[in-house]
Amino acid sequence: MLKIVSLLLLLSVTNTSHANLLLSGFKVEYDVNYNGIELGVSKRSLSHSLPQIAIYKATTIPEGLAALLIRETVTETSKLHISRENVQPVQYLYLKNKKGHIEQLQIDFNWQTGQLENSYSKTTEKLTANSHDLLSFQLKMMQDLQHNKTEMQYRIATKRHTRDYHLKVVKKEKLETPLGEFEVIKLQSDITQGKSQFTFWAAPALEYLPIKIQKVNDKGDSFGFILRAFSVQQ
Repeated sequence: MLKIVSLLLLLSVTNTSHANLLLSGFKVEYDVNYNGIELGVSKRSLSHSLPQIAIYKATTIPEGLAALLIRETVTETSKLHISRENVQPVQYLYLKNKKGHIEQLQIDFNWQTGQLENSYSKTTEKLTANSHDLLSFQLKMMQDLQHNKTEMQYRIATKRHTRDYHLKVVKKEKLETPLGEFEVIKLQSDITQGKSQFTFWAAPALEYLPIKIQKVNDKGDSFGFILRAFSVQQ
């Protein structure tokens, strides 16, 4: 029954002649794993509730057995401008609540002055046209794939550093998810100087929304995300 509902949903999206999820908004849920161990869920939503500002919010919480062992919630919010031709971040907020201990981060993208300000490192850097945060670049990747790009580069600002990630399309394949089977485009980044790497599986049927994500950090730890729910904003 779930696969039938999923199929009808996909038909409703693809038959709207490029419904443009980036402009209408959407909600997704990903099952999250850490080094292959089930961790919880990442709930994400893209909305356009504020004038000229879009909000892409991700909340990651433990579920199941992990909820008994890990008392940690991470909320990320990217405020951005989205047009048919560009995705441009304005501010990135990170909040981790671990047993009442709060860790916060704010990254401001000041395009008028051309500066990026990081509250954690207390540094100011020069902005480039491809500067992004950890959430906004995934939306920009969707847009670039819609524009038939097969290689792309993003300068991604995180808590401790800013790094360039060069992504390219590796191959086409099929991928099984809790929502059924998807035809996907697999993209992978070059390994950075810190040995971190992104891999994405993006579904053309969902305007290249990533339905599976893998991130390997500098220590070699792997974080995986796979789509389990999807809906279009009403």
